[in-house]
Amino acid sequence: MADTTIEPARPEDIDADEFEAKEIDASSFADSTSVTSSIYQHSYENGRRYHSYKNARYPIPNDDEEQNREDMKHALMMELTDGKLYFAPIEKNPTKILDLGTGTGIWAIEVADQHPSAEVTGVDFTPIQPNWAPPNLKFVVDDVEQEWNYGPEYDLVHFRQVFPVLKNHAVVLKQAYDSLKPGGWIEIQELGGAARCDDGSVPKEYSVHTFLDLCQQALSKFGSNFRIGNELEEPLKNAGFVNVSAKRLKVPIGTWPRDKRLRLVGLYFKIVLAQLVRPMAAKPFPALGMSKEEIDGLVARVEKDLANTGYHSYFEYIFWTGQKPE
Repeated sequence: MADTTIEPARPEDIDADEFEAKEIDASSFADSTSVTSSIYQHSYENGRRYHSYKNARYPIPNDDEEQNREDMKHALMMELTDGKLYFAPIEKNPTKILDLGTGTGIWAIEVADQHPSAEVTGVDFTPIQPNWAPPNLKFVVDDVEQEWNYGPEYDLVHFRQVFPVLKNHAVVLKQAYDSLKPGGWIEIQELGGAARCDDGSVPKEYSVHTFLDLCQQALSKFGSNFRIGNELEEPLKNAGFVNVSAKRLKVPIGTWPRDKRLRLVGLYFKIVLAQLVRPMAAKPFPALGMSKEEIDGLVARVEKDLANTGYHSYFEYIFWTGQKPE
């Protein structure tokens, strides 16, 4: 568990218009220009677009709405970490950085700007990255669960919220290990996949718990582990990494914390989570035998509970780091 308890806000801590001065618009976090090619095909279900690269069955959409949600997650992360893109203690002037599951490429773009000395490679199997990029950054369309051809001697191999949809973690970790130079670092940034509460304000029938449990069950049907972010110490060590550690930060759901920065983080996270609920339920949950009516009822209950500031719930964000021996 993260070791800091979040203090709930008192009425006098919150300005009535704190988050109303301007509307939070997820589209402001992303450039909508994307790489396009006729060789990449998509499928459409429930009014949302999904990628079909190599017949992949990734359960989350890759359309503009999802890309905006991903970039809002990045804004959330930068608030949560006080602007740190990573916690791994890499060298001051790295020469090679690899970002696996780069998504919209926003992390890779910022790390390339921060480290002009480094050759940065962002990899994803959906070509949604922007056409523009820093000169030291390139994007590659590929499946990270296949054999890598990105070259050796990386200072840092980075993943963010990728492992819950992977099927063969051991193979991916072995390739990450082989790609690093001696002394290089891996960092895996993952949500714990469970809503927690420290003060008993969340009821037993909290629908967010139900939703997250169903995510675990549904993704297991796809061969994935929704809560793998809690369980990476042993896999990292089995892959050969040393100095394995986990930094845990609490991410509130909603604007209930007293700390103003955490209220903003909580607002972002509530939006991110609310935008995930319906597409996540619509595609994987039918694999559990749930009807559309059952799914719609669950979604409505989750949305209602997410809006309740009396529920002092939070996620843990876990930053796993490990080093390849010198």
